Amino acid sequence: MDKIAVISDVHGNMPALETVLADIRRRGIELIYNLGDLVGKGPESDVTLDRCREMCQVIVRGNWDQALIEVQSNPVYEWYREQLGEERLAYLAGLPNAFDFRMSGKRVRLYHASQIGIYNRVYPWQPPEIHEAMFENTDFTGMTEPTPDIVGYGDIHTTYMHTLAGRSKLLFNAGSVGNPLDFPLATYVILNGKVDSQAAGEFSIDFIRLPYDVEQTLQRARQLDAPDFDVYSVELRTAIYRGMQKKSQAS
Repeated sequence: MDKIAVISDVHGNMPALETVLADIRRRGIELIYNLGDLVGKGPESDVTLDRCREMCQVIVRGNWDQALIEVQSNPVYEWYREQLGEERLAYLAGLPNAFDFRMSGKRVRLYHASQIGIYNRVYPWQPPEIHEAMFENTDFTGMTEPTPDIVGYGDIHTTYMHTLAGRSKLLFNAGSVGNPLDFPLATYVILNGKVDSQAAGEFSIDFIRLPYDVEQTLQRARQLDAPDFDVYSVELRTAIYRGMQKKSQAS
């Protein structure tokens, strides 16, 4: 079978990215599809973006990728914009919303957050009708007929897989390479099947979690005086989202 590595939410974390890329090479995987949020949060958005452009055959646009372009008067975003420079920002602005392809006769769609857009967040515990709507054709995804059989996304930094609509639809989240919020391990997904095949065939999904040098990332963040270091360091070490950290402190 062919293999596609699906990575997401690298967020400027080069040690995590290089760990994942080394594992992908070790497995002999040549296709890498990226679900966006290359930049922000981590200390090295510039070189991370460059590395993703070099290694990934497909990259779709994430919410941080877009926010750095459109949100003004924000000192955190300004720090990352200055690091990235105009050419990289222009590249981010040109990324597509979604990517559709065939694998083992299945129609597969990949995007960052949801069928509605990059800022619409969908969690694993939401009701089935929310998850089933992820397969709809919209202005954001494009109106290609028919609708997909399999949808993969990122955004929430938490892996899961659901079967829906009488087990005819499969929804999965690829987790996060650079800022996981379920386990503090760099995470990605491998799709196994026959790429571009119209014929029904064997298909499977593997979820891969890898330890990496978290302290190397945090040392680089200190060196560069990256924004929000305190909450970022807790996220990387514990996989506790910064919003939950604040709630815990408040209580």
